[in-house]
Amino acid sequence: MGGVAAPAPGRRQKANMSIPFEKIVEEIRELYQSDSIPWIVGYSGGKDSTASLQLLWTAVASLPPEKRVKPIHVISTDTLVENPVIAAWVHTSLLRIGISAQQQGLNITAHRLTPSVENRFWVNLIGKGYPAPRPKFRWCTDRLKISASTKFIQELSENNGEAILVLGQRRGESQARDKVMDQYKGSTRARLSKNKDPKLSRVWVYPPIESWTSDDVWEYLITQPNPWGIDNQELFGIYRGATPDAECPIVVDTSTPSCGDSRFGCYVCTMVTQDKSMQAMIQNDEQKQWMQPILDFRNKHLAIEDRQVRDFRRMNGRLTMFRDELVHGPYTQAHRIQLLRELLLTQRVVRNADQKQGTQLIELISIEELDEIRRLWVEEKGEIEDHVPRIYAEVFDEPYPGKELEQVPLDATDLSLLEGVAKEIDPEAANELYKLTRSLLAVQFQSMESHKRSKHLDRLEGVLQQYAFRNEEEALEFARSSVTTNESEGDASDPTASIA
Repeated sequence: MGGVAAPAPGRRQKANMSIPFEKIVEEIRELYQSDSIPWIVGYSGGKDSTASLQLLWTAVASLPPEKRVKPIHVISTDTLVENPVIAAWVHTSLLRIGISAQQQGLNITAHRLTPSVENRFWVNLIGKGYPAPRPKFRWCTDRLKISASTKFIQELSENNGEAILVLGQRRGESQARDKVMDQYKGSTRARLSKNKDPKLSRVWVYPPIESWTSDDVWEYLITQPNPWGIDNQELFGIYRGATPDAECPIVVDTSTPSCGDSRFGCYVCTMVTQDKSMQAMIQNDEQKQWMQPILDFRNKHLAIEDRQVRDFRRMNGRLTMFRDELVHGPYTQAHRIQLLRELLLTQRVVRNADQKQGTQLIELISIEELDEIRRLWVEEKGEIEDHVPRIYAEVFDEPYPGKELEQVPLDATDLSLLEGVAKEIDPEAANELYKLTRSLLAVQFQSMESHKRSKHLDRLEGVLQQYAFRNEEEALEFARSSVTTNESEGDASDPTASIA
């Protein structure tokens, strides 16, 4: 759900008004009737995508019923880590779009898309141990936002030969957004541009409001009734509540700020230092103060200054050096356990915070994601302690409701005994020795269960390489003597190398 950035809308002169909405509606009607290519509308629930959809809806609804046959698909990608208020708004909007389209005889279908379980944020951060996203390691955008929508658009365009993608993008939102829109130019069809993504080469892009300012958008939304039954004034209120001073002034000159400067996105986003929109919502509306624990979790536990809680090895056990230091890789097991516990505690607190507001329905992490995290820890990482059910039970005081895993022949007592033996043999490196032995046993158990021994020796060798060093100092000494420093692989202070 996007906002806008400078320049402020007040900079335009009234003598140079943007295209009136009636002209855009007329243009949409002509485009819609010009061929049989299905349309896809990207809908985030924000003001720009709402305005684009409302223009399209108005245009198509004004046609005779026999000319409304071409399908329109409204797609919205829920990353599952959106601001809960915005996620609820979008969910309600999609439901109303579906109901209203059917009632009005329009061939419009709403689709809520979500990332596949292996692409979800907590599965990668807590399950695999990927460090929080940062400018040079932004692993989240494609997995959470792009993959699901690209798959839908690609399948639709391939099944129909082509597709037209309607986007609520506007020029002047930002230099980066203008560059993206420039890449859509060079069209062989008036007002349509080829998609720059090679995977979507048969998809045309149509931005109906590209010439509008933020004020144009708000003026249209406030003065024209929403055709699928949501209250655009409520949307205006969401934006207003997400600004620190809770004001959306009338633009009278170039110095007047716009209400469009609020930006909504994933509350876990570490590409910005603060989630200002959530912070403002909590500050401006006491009925939204139940989100404070979510903001606290984000600020306390999702930091990019995290070198001390990351393994000195990469995920495959390799060592990478930069500036005479080891580039740290995934989060350690201890940190991943702490993150999961704190996240579940936050979910419990939020659910109990204000049930009149429906907070008992808030789900920060799903059982499906917990199942995948559990599988990754036990089967992929060899962490046969199987911590997920225990953590869940301790936090919620109820048995873990997820899927069952194949039980390993070692219980907590056996593993405790193994830890004790490791301390006796090598007190200074007991933890590394324990993890080595435990992981070797895990590989052996998995081989016995699957009866597939073709890669058994390779996996055993991988474990031996993973835990070949007693501590980081020993690994660094080995790396200095045998590995050539490759500065292109990362930065020790802000690691950018692949952690895989």
